[in-house]
Amino acid sequence: MKTTSLRKGFVSCAVALAVVGSIGAITPAFATGVVCGTSCRAQVTLFGTTFSAPVAVDASGVGTVSNFSLTFGGVTARIGSATLNPDPNIIFSASATNPTAVPVLFTFTFAEPIALSGTINANSSIGYTLTDGFPAGLGGAPGVVLSPGAGTDPTHVLVANDAPPVTNKGVDVGPFLADPFPGGIPGTCTAFTPAPASTSNCGPFSAANTFSGGPFVLMTATLSFNLSAEDTAGFSGAVVQNQVPEPASLLLMGSGMLGLVGGWRRYSFRA
Repeated sequence: MKTTSLRKGFVSCAVALAVVGSIGAITPAFATGVVCGTSCRAQVTLFGTTFSAPVAVDASGVGTVSNFSLTFGGVTARIGSATLNPDPNIIFSASATNPTAVPVLFTFTFAEPIALSGTINANSSIGYTLTDGFPAGLGGAPGVVLSPGAGTDPTHVLVANDAPPVTNKGVDVGPFLADPFPGGIPGTCTAFTPAPASTSNCGPFSAANTFSGGPFVLMTATLSFNLSAEDTAGFSGAVVQNQVPEPASLLLMGSGMLGLVGGWRRYSFRA
């Protein structure tokens, strides 16, 4: 009889966990069998042409990209690393180099399959490293300018959506700016280091939001900007989202844990 209450507590907890898992309230996407496949993409678009980076998928279904670089139309775009985890999160580092005499639009797109619905918490963050490739002291324009381009978000460098239908997660982040200030946002970037390769760090910038919708089957993160002439920009960013437990699920979980604790206490007193 010593173990009867303890056993009941374990059973109550196990039942609660089983029911919660069956309704999918707190089940992460990877536990539902969602893994990287053809929906996992890492792409770069330059001058209207889109290039796909090879995505390696590990045994757990997580996709990765490492050291993908291309030069097209005289400019260079690079995905230093990307992790496409249908858990779900997208983590990336990317850079753009524009040695031409005019601003150029760079677009990096990351996508992965998901299985989320209901109330969802989303978070994002991004930081910049800006390098003035032709400083004023050498006859060039001072600083680096990141500006929006046609078809891109007018206020944010990083845009995060779910689909279908396309639903913005409310965590678009990263200001367009002219560094150094004036023309940009004061206090967001460090001072440029000395020429000839002057560098400034901006951010990190972050955002959080809770929204409802779904079921969603695709998650995207798009990094898009115009980069000023003869300059380089590097980015490190992440977009993460998780399903919020429903009240009924929390109640089930709580009752199961209470049963476990009660059983353990009775067992301890009798032992």
